[in-house]
Amino acid sequence: MFKLQRIPFQIELLLSELQIFFNDHQWLHFRSLLISLLITPYKATILGMDKILAFGSHRSKHNEFFINSSQLLSKVLKYYSMLILTKLKKKNEPVYFIIDDTSNKKRGKHIQAAFKFLEHTTKQYIWGHQLVCAVIEYRNIVIPYSIDVYTTKEQSKVLKIPFKKKTDIALSMIKEFEADSDQEVIVLADSYYASSPIIKYCRNKKGYSFISVLKSNRVFEIKEDKTNVEQYSKELFRNKKRKTIIRIKNKKYYTVTRKVSLKTGGVVKIVFSKQQSHRTALAVFTTNTALPTNRILESYSSRWSIEVFFKMSKQHLGLRAYQNRNIDAIKSHIRLSLCAHNLLTHVFINDIREKGHNLTQKRITHFNVLNMIDRVRHIVFTDTINFISNNAKNIETNELKKYLLAA
Repeated sequence: MFKLQRIPFQIELLLSELQIFFNDHQWLHFRSLLISLLITPYKATILGMDKILAFGSHRSKHNEFFINSSQLLSKVLKYYSMLILTKLKKKNEPVYFIIDDTSNKKRGKHIQAAFKFLEHTTKQYIWGHQLVCAVIEYRNIVIPYSIDVYTTKEQSKVLKIPFKKKTDIALSMIKEFEADSDQEVIVLADSYYASSPIIKYCRNKKGYSFISVLKSNRVFEIKEDKTNVEQYSKELFRNKKRKTIIRIKNKKYYTVTRKVSLKTGGVVKIVFSKQQSHRTALAVFTTNTALPTNRILESYSSRWSIEVFFKMSKQHLGLRAYQNRNIDAIKSHIRLSLCAHNLLTHVFINDIREKGHNLTQKRITHFNVLNMIDRVRHIVFTDTINFISNNAKNIETNELKKYLLAA
């Protein structure tokens, strides 16, 4: 069975900028768990990661590290994401800050912060966790920025922590994100996160463009008349003169654009879009009324990248593999998973630059999580073979010296 003998020097160099956050013991745990999460053939639990480590502490010490390092790993994740963003930086490229939540089904009844809720994808009630996550999409690369576990009012009382709604967690993530003054930032979210505090903060405090969708029953005011999305869009597309055809990614959309007033968002620009085969229209709105229609729809389509990110992270990076009961250990585990995703991106960027190439859009589009996991495994296996073979030579040389001295 393969055992990780040491951290490869190539990986060590990439992670060196994160060492300022850790003491020596924490640094050993962080590096070893991060690499073992990517290369373990087992489930990415503490036991599965510990099985392939030939150095470091017992798994109980790893668990202790998780319990005590949730806030630390939160800072490391944010710093690492901004580091990756800086390495990819290019003029006139917008930054998409995407917010969404995902669910993890669990079986244990004694897991902290787990509760029963309706999962919208399956339309079934499940027992588990809801995770609120924020990622940055920049030049078609997804960079995980922050993740937290939602706790209900009852769970918050038991755990003796302040209760935060999911929208409050999302708002705190937006507040913590600091882009450069010359970067255009567009915040993307689904209808649930189109709340008044988030919209107002993006518009008034940060100057970010906020793009989301309105539910069919959402009320707005147009020309001093109140109506809702369903009523207004019912007869909207029957008049050919009103419609504008826009093509996005080989798909044709019929669109109608209006400026309206939302009670929770002030004056916004709504794009009612509908494909020819669809009966209902999608109402996409933005706080930036100067954005052209095609740009609004193209930007909102980028929101899908967080769904792909959730799927890949759960299947290959251990986002749902945790088996801890402690809420802090759970937070540490999921944040380590997101750090692993950033490490893959970091290795990808480093490989391109080592070949003397520029980070062109064509080269960046070749990024793939599975390919990069294989690349990291190749680095680790090659380094381990070299390490073992060098040690074997040293052992043979020492034995030969003993025989010569004896003679």
